Amino acid sequence: MEQGDVVLRPIEKEDAKFIAETTSHGEVRAHLGRAPRPVNKSQEKEHIENLSSDDDSVHFIIEYQGEKVGHIFLGELEKDYGRSHVGYFIHPDYHGQGIGTKSLKMVVTYAFETLNRHKIRGGFLEGNPASRRVMEKAGFQEEGTERHYKHVDGEWKNVTWMSILEDEYYD
Repeated sequence: MEQGDVVLRPIEKEDAKFIAETTSHGEVRAHLGRAPRPVNKSQEKEHIENLSSDDDSVHFIIEYQGEKVGHIFLGELEKDYGRSHVGYFIHPDYHGQGIGTKSLKMVVTYAFETLNRHKIRGGFLEGNPASRRVMEKAGFQEEGTERHYKHVDGEWKNVTWMSILEDEYYD
């Protein structure tokens, strides 16, 4: 998938190092709310193999002007009711350039027009207003806040859930 200078391509084994380095970056890790994975060379390879073989999700590397800059996925493809979950991260060196918004819009289009999903849901941890803006620009609406969703660096963080429905996408 491509929109201007942003390309989404399937994840490959060679992307493991990029994913490990980016999820280890302090600004990214804090908003993911989990320890970085993978953490060593053997785990890098295994992690990508697991992502690539998971029938319940699709994973894409986000490229901007030919450089790897992030990762976006659409999960829960085998669940009932046509609901899926989206998650993404962009390396901090590329924040504020509209890359996340373009990427999310492409995945939403893919989800509704190719996979015939009914609802796409995503969330962001408190303290990440940029992710809220990305979702809003892609047509997502707030559903609510789940308190104490993740324990990050010794502190409980709330998550705000947002979603877009099929009919909202097509309007």
